[in-house]
Amino acid sequence: MEGNWNTPAGLALKALAKAISDRGIQLGAPILVFGSGPLQIFVDQHLLSKDVDISAGKQADEVKAIVDEIGYGKNKANFYIEVVPLYIFRPGQNWGARARTIELHGVKFLFPQTIDILLAKLRRLEDKDLKAFEAVRAKINRPTEEELILELQDSWDAFAVQRDGTKPDLWNNTEILWQQLFGKQIDVGKTILEPVLKQMAEVLNTPDYIEEMRQRLGL
Repeated sequence: MEGNWNTPAGLALKALAKAISDRGIQLGAPILVFGSGPLQIFVDQHLLSKDVDISAGKQADEVKAIVDEIGYGKNKANFYIEVVPLYIFRPGQNWGARARTIELHGVKFLFPQTIDILLAKLRRLEDKDLKAFEAVRAKINRPTEEELILELQDSWDAFAVQRDGTKPDLWNNTEILWQQLFGKQIDVGKTILEPVLKQMAEVLNTPDYIEEMRQRLGL
């Protein structure tokens, strides 16, 4: 099995899987794993993180009780497992098709691809999120500008501005990321959004709709 499972994130997930298996608990769906934990396991074992984020759907309370029982609850361990709602994870549009399932002690875990974990981090982009982008780029020289542009174009509607013209965090964070990661500025409207609207205009014979979208995007 690929990955470094002796990292804090790997050891925590193995402990959780063993506890679930030992108790004979049957999960209705794989446990989703995201945040920096998977990056630590699969990309850079030295990537610092204080926790690994998981989502267990309808069985969240049951899984959280086990996490606390084995000593991996928040405020109970230096490295902990945080059980959060699925909506906390906001990746790329196609993340589900790219994710992979891995079994530990017979328990299934769903791991999004690196690009989707990073795209979710872009929504927040704290210092630790920027460091995650930099660590991944240093290891595998990805994501490239082209990859990020295509993924962000798939999420074009997330760039809609507020009624007072305020740009969303994703817009501002994208500008910050480009400067930090690629050492250049990016014109979000021109580079990411205008090509999407152009393609829409070519395919859809709905000029009023295209104009409405332009207004929503502040273009």
